[in-house]
Amino acid sequence: MQEQARVGGGRSQLWQAIAMQTINNSVNGATTRDEAMAIVNRSIDRWEQLLGYALGRPSSVPRVVVFPEFNLQGYPVTETTAQWIDKACLDIPGSPEIERLQRLAQKFGVYLGANAYERSDEWPGMYFNCCFLIDPSGNLILKYRRVSTEQGFSPHDVLERYLERHGIEGLWPVARTPIGNLAMMPCGEILWPETARCLMFRGAEVILHPTSDQGHSEFMAWESAKRTRAAENMVYLVSSNAGGIAGGPPTNQNAGNSKIIDFQGRILSSSDSAGESFRANAVIDVGLLRKARCTPGGLFGVNRLARLRPEAYAPLYAAASFYPPNLWRDGPMKHKAQIQEELVRVIEKNVASGTFVSPDA
Repeated sequence: MQEQARVGGGRSQLWQAIAMQTINNSVNGATTRDEAMAIVNRSIDRWEQLLGYALGRPSSVPRVVVFPEFNLQGYPVTETTAQWIDKACLDIPGSPEIERLQRLAQKFGVYLGANAYERSDEWPGMYFNCCFLIDPSGNLILKYRRVSTEQGFSPHDVLERYLERHGIEGLWPVARTPIGNLAMMPCGEILWPETARCLMFRGAEVILHPTSDQGHSEFMAWESAKRTRAAENMVYLVSSNAGGIAGGPPTNQNAGNSKIIDFQGRILSSSDSAGESFRANAVIDVGLLRKARCTPGGLFGVNRLARLRPEAYAPLYAAASFYPPNLWRDGPMKHKAQIQEELVRVIEKNVASGTFVSPDA
């Protein structure tokens, strides 16, 4: 196992981040769990090949490899909640497929970040979009369940019970590792500033971002949001995008263009293409980030974190009412179409309160 760089003492802490851009393989066409898991395992076979190509040369520094969102299963389209759980969802940890990934992290001596739909005995009838991180010893050291989602369940849907069981550290987890404080969030959560901000509040220095988005497109300012989240929170962002989808929705839904962004919002590396690629790789300097966070300005420009004034924002957040918490406290939804129904009610409520203005006004 490679020796990990020490973090601390004011020295430069360097490691390599690799955004492993892959072709997603959807299990939507599978009719049984066995068929679905065969597809998942073929994807993991390809992961192992790609890791061999990317990591073939010895390295004296630690390496973190991040795979895209939806990379193992795709996402539910017409499936009901029960069908998706039975056919596609994994136990994290516990499923043989996750154990394979743990062995791959050990084999290659890397931190391996990935994303999958998760089922859990703790939350029967629910599934989560889950980002997870495995360390070079094969231990699962971080699991983040997506909060802002319309493809499944969120911890916010059972918020009171979730906080009772997992605490704020379970809702917004950060792994404190020898190479720095690592966090994860998937795909569209890049459009919700609160997600990255909460992870930063809990000490995150690097956010790993498995995504499945338009790549080069500025639709909804998605690409700008990646740079903005990195700069406003003074974090590195490792954004690994799918290079395409096979066996499900149109193959060009995801255009790749994975990228690594520094804590000033500058793109350090990009794949600049769709398809498979690990060209998006860069050196991460956690020591430099720590120096920037601990410097009022000057060489590093504006210290955005030191100038935060959360007390001024808190009253408005406390009074705001949008998507309701604990929505599925009394029983899980049967189909994700119910989320759209709730969104209609949220809009109607905010029109009535005057927060939104109806186009018919």
